[in-house]
Amino acid sequence: MLRLSLFFLIVLQFISSSSVLCNEQEMEFIKIGWANEINGYDDYEPNESSEFSHGQRAYAYMEVTGYRVEATDGKYLTDLAVDVVLRGSFGIRLFSHTDLIDYRELHSLPPATLWFYIWVDIPRFAPRTTYQAEVIIRDRISGQKLQHQESIRIR
Repeated sequence: MLRLSLFFLIVLQFISSSSVLCNEQEMEFIKIGWANEINGYDDYEPNESSEFSHGQRAYAYMEVTGYRVEATDGKYLTDLAVDVVLRGSFGIRLFSHTDLIDYRELHSLPPATLWFYIWVDIPRFAPRTTYQAEVIIRDRISGQKLQHQESIRIR
Protein backbone atom coordinates (compact mmCIF):
# COMPACT_ATOMS: atom_id res chain seq x y z
CA MET A 1 0.00 0.00 0.00
CA LEU A 2 2.85 2.38 0.80
CA ARG A 3 4.39 1.80 -2.66
CA LEU A 4 1.09 2.52 -4.41
CA SER A 5 0.58 5.74 -2.41
CA LEU A 6 4.13 6.85 -3.13
CA PHE A 7 3.60 6.18 -6.87
CA PHE A 8 0.46 8.38 -6.97
CA LEU A 9 2.22 11.11 -5.01
CA ILE A 10 5.09 11.17 -7.50
CA VAL A 11 2.72 11.21 -10.50
CA LEU A 12 0.59 14.01 -9.00
CA GLN A 13 3.71 16.03 -8.20
CA PHE A 14 4.96 15.64 -11.79
CA ILE A 15 1.61 16.71 -13.26
CA SER A 16 1.16 19.70 -10.97
CA SER A 17 4.73 20.98 -11.39
CA SER A 18 4.66 20.84 -15.18
CA SER A 19 5.50 24.28 -16.54
CA VAL A 20 3.76 23.83 -19.90
CA LEU A 21 0.12 24.85 -20.06
CA CYS A 22 -1.65 22.21 -22.09
CA ASN A 23 -3.44 23.52 -25.12
CA GLU A 24 -5.62 20.79 -26.58
CA GLN A 25 -6.31 22.58 -29.86
CA GLU A 26 -4.10 22.68 -32.91
CA MET A 27 -2.51 25.94 -33.92
CA GLU A 28 -4.64 27.77 -36.50
CA PHE A 29 -5.05 31.08 -38.25
CA ILE A 30 -8.03 33.12 -37.09
CA LYS A 31 -7.38 35.68 -39.83
CA ILE A 32 -4.83 35.86 -42.60
CA GLY A 33 -4.72 37.86 -45.79
CA TRP A 34 -3.21 40.63 -47.85
CA ALA A 35 -3.70 44.24 -46.81
CA ASN A 36 -3.07 47.69 -48.25
CA GLU A 37 -2.45 49.22 -44.82
CA ILE A 38 -2.12 48.04 -41.22
CA ASN A 39 -2.60 50.36 -38.26
CA GLY A 40 -2.69 47.84 -35.39
CA TYR A 41 -4.49 44.79 -34.03
CA ASP A 42 -7.57 44.10 -36.18
CA ASP A 43 -7.19 47.58 -37.70
CA TYR A 44 -6.21 47.07 -41.31
CA GLU A 45 -7.46 47.63 -44.86
CA PRO A 46 -7.84 44.21 -46.53
CA ASN A 47 -6.78 43.75 -50.14
CA GLU A 48 -9.28 41.09 -51.23
CA SER A 49 -7.97 41.03 -54.81
CA SER A 50 -4.39 40.19 -53.70
CA GLU A 51 -3.17 42.58 -56.44
CA PHE A 52 -0.40 45.12 -55.92
CA SER A 53 1.41 47.57 -58.19
CA HIS A 54 5.11 48.11 -58.72
CA GLY A 55 6.52 50.39 -56.01
CA GLN A 56 3.63 49.58 -53.64
CA ARG A 57 4.08 48.06 -50.19
CA ALA A 58 2.18 44.78 -49.79
CA TYR A 59 1.22 43.78 -46.26
CA ALA A 60 0.15 40.39 -44.90
CA TYR A 61 -1.94 40.43 -41.71
CA MET A 62 -2.36 37.32 -39.55
CA GLU A 63 -3.85 36.29 -36.24
CA VAL A 64 -3.01 32.89 -34.76
CA THR A 65 -4.27 30.81 -31.83
CA GLY A 66 -3.66 27.31 -30.47
CA TYR A 67 0.07 27.73 -29.75
CA ARG A 68 1.60 26.43 -26.52
CA VAL A 69 2.15 28.75 -23.56
CA GLU A 70 4.72 27.89 -20.89
CA ALA A 71 4.50 29.13 -17.27
CA THR A 72 7.83 30.62 -16.17
CA ASP A 73 8.34 32.39 -12.83
CA GLY A 74 4.75 33.65 -12.63
CA LYS A 75 4.78 34.80 -16.27
CA TYR A 76 3.63 33.10 -19.47
CA LEU A 77 6.07 32.46 -22.29
CA THR A 78 5.16 32.24 -25.98
CA ASP A 79 7.88 31.31 -28.46
CA LEU A 80 6.94 31.51 -32.15
CA ALA A 81 8.92 32.01 -35.34
CA VAL A 82 7.54 33.15 -38.70
CA ASP A 83 9.18 32.02 -41.95
CA VAL A 84 8.24 33.15 -45.47
CA VAL A 85 8.79 31.74 -48.95
CA LEU A 86 7.98 33.33 -52.30
CA ARG A 87 7.70 31.17 -55.40
CA GLY A 88 7.33 32.14 -59.03
CA SER A 89 4.63 30.94 -61.39
CA PHE A 90 6.46 27.65 -62.05
CA GLY A 91 7.02 26.91 -58.36
CA ILE A 92 10.65 28.05 -58.37
CA ARG A 93 11.71 29.50 -55.01
CA LEU A 94 12.59 33.16 -55.52
CA PHE A 95 12.99 34.19 -51.90
CA SER A 96 12.89 32.62 -48.46
CA HIS A 97 13.60 33.89 -44.98
CA THR A 98 13.69 31.75 -41.84
CA ASP A 99 12.87 33.52 -38.56
CA LEU A 100 11.66 36.64 -40.32
CA ILE A 101 9.77 37.21 -37.07
CA ASP A 102 11.35 35.80 -33.93
CA TYR A 103 8.68 36.20 -31.24
CA ARG A 104 9.73 35.08 -27.76
CA GLU A 105 7.76 37.03 -25.18
CA LEU A 106 6.80 36.84 -21.51
CA HIS A 107 3.24 37.92 -20.70
CA SER A 108 1.53 38.65 -17.38
CA LEU A 109 -1.49 36.60 -18.55
CA PRO A 110 -1.52 33.76 -21.10
CA PRO A 111 -2.51 35.29 -24.46
CA ALA A 112 -5.37 33.59 -26.33
CA THR A 113 -4.30 34.99 -29.71
CA LEU A 114 -1.29 36.71 -31.21
CA TRP A 115 -1.14 38.87 -34.31
CA PHE A 116 1.67 39.63 -36.72
CA TYR A 117 2.17 41.46 -39.95
CA ILE A 118 4.86 41.41 -42.56
CA TRP A 119 5.39 43.52 -45.65
CA VAL A 120 7.30 43.62 -48.87
CA ASP A 121 8.01 46.61 -51.06
CA ILE A 122 7.27 45.47 -54.61
CA PRO A 123 10.34 46.35 -56.71
CA ARG A 124 9.82 48.23 -59.95
CA PHE A 125 11.69 45.48 -61.84
CA ALA A 126 9.43 42.65 -60.58
CA PRO A 127 7.75 40.90 -63.50
CA ARG A 128 4.00 41.27 -63.78
CA THR A 129 2.72 37.85 -62.85
CA THR A 130 1.17 35.83 -60.04
CA TYR A 131 3.41 34.56 -57.25
CA GLN A 132 2.77 32.09 -54.43
CA ALA A 133 3.59 33.35 -50.94
CA GLU A 134 3.89 30.86 -48.11
CA VAL A 135 3.87 31.73 -44.40
CA ILE A 136 5.05 29.16 -41.86
CA ILE A 137 4.53 29.73 -38.14
CA ARG A 138 6.57 27.46 -35.88
CA ASP A 139 5.71 27.01 -32.21
CA ARG A 140 9.10 26.37 -30.62
CA ILE A 141 7.53 25.14 -27.36
CA SER A 142 5.19 22.48 -28.78
CA GLY A 143 6.96 21.81 -32.07
CA GLN A 144 3.74 22.51 -34.04
CA LYS A 145 3.98 24.05 -37.48
CA LEU A 146 1.25 26.01 -39.26
CA GLN A 147 1.46 26.76 -43.00
CA HIS A 148 -0.59 28.92 -45.34
CA GLN A 149 -0.14 29.63 -49.06
CA GLU A 150 -1.76 32.49 -50.89
CA SER A 151 -1.36 34.06 -54.31
CA ILE A 152 -0.15 37.61 -54.81
CA ARG A 153 -0.45 39.30 -58.18
CA ILE A 154 1.80 42.08 -59.42
CA ARG A 155 0.15 44.26 -62.03
